[in-house]
Amino acid sequence: MSKILIPSSLIELTGLVQQCLLLAKEQGFCIEEVELGVSPTQFVQLVRDQQITHVATDLIDGYDYESGYSYALYYRSGLSVEACAEQSSNTIYIGIADGLACEKKDEVLQLDVWRHPINDEVRALSVKSKPNSVFEPEYHFAWIVVLTVLDFPIEDALTLARGMTTQQANVSRETVLNEKSMTQWAEQFNEFPTPVLEDSRLGIQVGWSAQGESVNFASLTKQSLGLYPVVDDVAWIERLLPLGINTIQLRIKNPQQADLEQQIIRAIELGRQYQAQVFINDYWQLAIKHGAYGVHLGQEDIEESNLAQLTKAGIRLGLSTHGYYELLRIVQIHPSYIALGHIFPTTTKQMPSKPQGLVRLALYQNLIDSIPYGFTHEGASTLTLGYPTVAIGGIDQSNADQVWQTGVSSLAVVRAITLAQSPKPVIEFFNQLMKERQSTFTDSISIAINEEREQHAH
Repeated sequence: MSKILIPSSLIELTGLVQQCLLLAKEQGFCIEEVELGVSPTQFVQLVRDQQITHVATDLIDGYDYESGYSYALYYRSGLSVEACAEQSSNTIYIGIADGLACEKKDEVLQLDVWRHPINDEVRALSVKSKPNSVFEPEYHFAWIVVLTVLDFPIEDALTLARGMTTQQANVSRETVLNEKSMTQWAEQFNEFPTPVLEDSRLGIQVGWSAQGESVNFASLTKQSLGLYPVVDDVAWIERLLPLGINTIQLRIKNPQQADLEQQIIRAIELGRQYQAQVFINDYWQLAIKHGAYGVHLGQEDIEESNLAQLTKAGIRLGLSTHGYYELLRIVQIHPSYIALGHIFPTTTKQMPSKPQGLVRLALYQNLIDSIPYGFTHEGASTLTLGYPTVAIGGIDQSNADQVWQTGVSSLAVVRAITLAQSPKPVIEFFNQLMKERQSTFTDSISIAINEEREQHAH
């Protein structure tokens, strides 16, 4: 059982929280065990797994918080950007005027600023809005409360809350409460804020060394990925490529492994021999040195890489993501594909995040389908909508169909292949599943197009 306890001085928030919960339920989130009540303190209390989070806010007039809260959201602080960077680690500032930004006449820029709860790094979202749009802090705060109870990490709660309040800017509070509707779940790229990559005022420097140069990695077709085994030894690549695998990743966890470079060289050779897309996990320098087709990096590995060198080498880049914030952060460097995970519990790797599950995976995919993908060159545009995506983490024959129905482009598997008595029937199972779903999708698109043509004809 989870509880949202709201202080009596902010009791009007209850109606908004109820509507946020109902909208979350429509997406598939389980809200049946979320109980609403009254907080005996001046904090909003969020109870999950027998742990209590105390959330403070300046939306309560005249209340001066000194201590006792887990974190506090300030909507009326009036602080400068520089001052926000000097505040304590459990304070979050919403809607700080971005005074140094080049503002257009039809655009207002603001920043939401906080510190990462683990490493204490300052992070920020850049928010664009129309001069006449109305931001209702109560809407935003209600979403933070609900998304926190639904176990979103703070960076994702802040990112998605902005997406939801962008939609609500033109909806009055009375409409929300009286009509029992809080619009739709945010799924369009232009509804979301932009994670800040560099800002000297806040001391934000993600360390992705592009050295001031524009980076844009070669695009892939969604159909080219197919089943995507992730293996820890080149012997698996030698075994799987003859079975028709087109995309594979060599992920050797030990950088001190004696034959590391030899395995990478052999993997690249096999990729050329079978005209397959072989990605090298992490070891980007060796990948460049030996002319690899592609490199895959985790979030923690991006800072150690040199994006400018990778893009100059013509290497395809795949990046791991674990939520809304990381997803919107990495699309700014235009990778070749985006990995979404981990979907289910997995023992193959120590994970910094919790399993995403199918509901969130489908929501991430809907957002990604609205993001421009590709590049322009020599006056010709190859921009389309939607990055190729790879779902990863605990995927096997028992759950693959559910994952594939979310609309991802590829399924990454580890133990489903490496622990199988024979990889061939496993590969055939996945290929058949993906082929059938692709055919169904293509047929539905054709039907929709034909119906639209008939409507126009009449």
